[in-house]
Amino acid sequence: MREGHQQEAAPIAWRSLCLIVVATIIVSLIALFYFDDGSEELRPATMRAWLQDTGAWGGLLFVAAYSCLQPLGVRAVLFLLSAPLIWEPIDAFLLSWTGAMGTAVVSFVIARFVARDWVQRRMPDSLRRFDDRLCTHGFRTVLLLRVMFYTTPALQYALGVSRVAFRPFLVGTMLGIVPFTLAMTLAGLKVSTWLEQHPIATWPWAELGPLIVVLAAVLVAGVGLGIGAMRGEGSYDAR
Repeated sequence: MREGHQQEAAPIAWRSLCLIVVATIIVSLIALFYFDDGSEELRPATMRAWLQDTGAWGGLLFVAAYSCLQPLGVRAVLFLLSAPLIWEPIDAFLLSWTGAMGTAVVSFVIARFVARDWVQRRMPDSLRRFDDRLCTHGFRTVLLLRVMFYTTPALQYALGVSRVAFRPFLVGTMLGIVPFTLAMTLAGLKVSTWLEQHPIATWPWAELGPLIVVLAAVLVAGVGLGIGAMRGEGSYDAR
């Protein structure tokens, strides 16, 4: 019983640690830019110049971060909207598409080969009913699900624990994520244009200071509550 409980708690502890690390990095960056007057570094032109100077390494860093952090709960929209701030539209689309493919494959591997039992016990029943369709019409079903739900975490892990073969999963994902990736790239271009017209350095940071502190506190509290909920859920299942 104790051994089973330890195996159950391992994925929870691992994800909890990752969430703490991500939250710490975000809060640290907020504090750094606010208290060190680093808002100038957040200008799209500054970020674009810095990452473009790194050449291919900047794109690889973006794809790696997207692929590894999105399965942990970081929203894909953050990556999709930030890419057009840095790269030209075609490059931004290709990098976002590659990152989305990377996170899809990483989530698939985790769900199928690393934490299959743990994921299955937490899978919503609404997604389980697609299992038969995924087995018989894998490509068409994956394509439809990707167009509708993109790379939402629940779908990512549901596909991993389903009976869908890897090839239809891969091809269906490659095509299914194109529309939303393209739409978000176009939206990111609009955001980039707006930021160029209203530079972050000109924002009223003195007035925004209290709001930044409150948002940082809410972020840390949310992560703490999430960790507590996952631990409680794991303990309940173990009993």
